Amino acid sequence: MDKKPVHVTTEKVREVTYDTLLSFGVDKEMAARAAKTLNTADRRGIDTHGIARARFYDRAIRNGEINLKPNVKVVKETPVSALVDCDGGIGVATADIVMDKAMELAKKNGIGMAVAINGHHFGAAAHYTIKASEENLIGMSASPSLLITCPIGGTQKLLGNSPNSVAFPAGHKTPCMMLDMASTTVAGGKIEMCIRAGKQMPEGWGLDKNGNPTTNPLDVFDRDIQFVGSMTPMAGPKGYCLIVMFELLSGLLPGAATGLKVVGSGGGLGYFMMAIDPTIIRPLDELKADLDEYFLTIKNSPKREGVEEIFLPGEIEHKITADRAANGYDLNPAVADEVLELAIQYGRVPKDTTVYELFDVK
Repeated sequence: MDKKPVHVTTEKVREVTYDTLLSFGVDKEMAARAAKTLNTADRRGIDTHGIARARFYDRAIRNGEINLKPNVKVVKETPVSALVDCDGGIGVATADIVMDKAMELAKKNGIGMAVAINGHHFGAAAHYTIKASEENLIGMSASPSLLITCPIGGTQKLLGNSPNSVAFPAGHKTPCMMLDMASTTVAGGKIEMCIRAGKQMPEGWGLDKNGNPTTNPLDVFDRDIQFVGSMTPMAGPKGYCLIVMFELLSGLLPGAATGLKVVGSGGGLGYFMMAIDPTIIRPLDELKADLDEYFLTIKNSPKREGVEEIFLPGEIEHKITADRAANGYDLNPAVADEVLELAIQYGRVPKDTTVYELFDVK
């Protein structure tokens, strides 16, 4: 008999995420920021980058990659830029602090760029740009990642997947338009989800240890989610070039770790965050009116046969966010089980606790 769905609220998932991070020993302030960052992904339907990352952070902490009580500080600042030392803290919290600095500078001086050293995996790039857009700023974010990709024509994993995002403020009537992507064909979390579901992955997502195309996700990750193969750059050479250029901005510019200098699953990574106040160019109301017109012109343009709706960047996730806020959603059963196992392992709940009890499923 199939188990009933683990139907959760996004707020409860955030609470469990926070408690889980606390149980790992993460500082309270860092845990609160990290849980909010991860919950942005869960709320938007990017289930690979939310609470599903709990096991990943547990392993990184146990491997000594993450400083549980970092001293995040600005080491160099100008009116429009800052270099931040993240002191090895959990990336989904420290990167949030770096974006806060970029936004602070933008609000004071029109443009703010904050880059960082000594970071770690920063999760979904969209969290940071959405945060800026909600303050009527244009946001940009990028980071290198752990080594998962080979250069075109090469066989050694020397590159990450350079997650990056750009977001504009919402219009008067239309939602924020936002790009959020990995520069590989897909994010690594999607391959992890194939493993959890016991399914094959589409052709073109990854290569085995010998550099051959494969549809078996276990040729890319083993069951402990350690890389044995590699991932393919999106659009071949174009994606490869994007990976390199974003690594220059977010890794080499601040002087952070790239390539073989990256520790484990992300120790030493850098960040690139930028915020722009559009009023240094034109009045915000004018821009918002033009954003509405632009959005609706594309939205209502002629559709090909068989196409029901044209979507703008970020629109699908915007609709998912509203639906999940109103109705909740079904948590992936494998993810729910992993989080429960961690809760039991760290003594947060009794051994006979069920996932339904952990997530207050009625």
